[in-house]
Amino acid sequence: MENQPRWTSSIHSTNYTRYVRWQTPQPGVIKLNFDGSYANSSAAGGFLLRDWMGKVIKAAAVNYGHTLSLVAEARAVEDGVLLALRAGYTEIAIEGDNLIVIQALNGEGHIPWQILNIIKDIQLLIQQDVQVSFTHIFREAKMAADWLSKFGHSITHTCITDFCFSPVLLKLLRLILLDALL
Repeated sequence: MENQPRWTSSIHSTNYTRYVRWQTPQPGVIKLNFDGSYANSSAAGGFLLRDWMGKVIKAAAVNYGHTLSLVAEARAVEDGVLLALRAGYTEIAIEGDNLIVIQALNGEGHIPWQILNIIKDIQLLIQQDVQVSFTHIFREAKMAADWLSKFGHSITHTCITDFCFSPVLLKLLRLILLDALL
């Protein structure tokens, strides 16, 4: 367990360590992990769809251009939900580390104007016979989505894969396997 990502906290002088890793969803549910990033005046997003056995269904990286990382995070959720629905999935567990996006999707608090229309679009997508949950997680529990969002900065078009083995995505495969082994 030495190489596992972990989160350490101290409460009333009692230290404890909590190991953080990707968790499989319930049987019959697919999981959408998303992330957004910002570098060199550009935002990118990435997401991963996996089934309840951890098998990758789809992986995507997108360069969203000159916008905010918050917008990239919300757009990655929207793109992931669209892809999941087009593939026929109706039970989706959505996880990300951006608390603002997760709270907005859960209808909690104020929705920043920059993502208001994206959040409304997502809500429209999921209102018909779709069961969705939105959960805030630590970044270490979605390392593959984090990598995809960073990879998005190096491309000019949307990169979606059914996860055939390409040399470009070998690093992503290693992160997915690491997620499953931790």
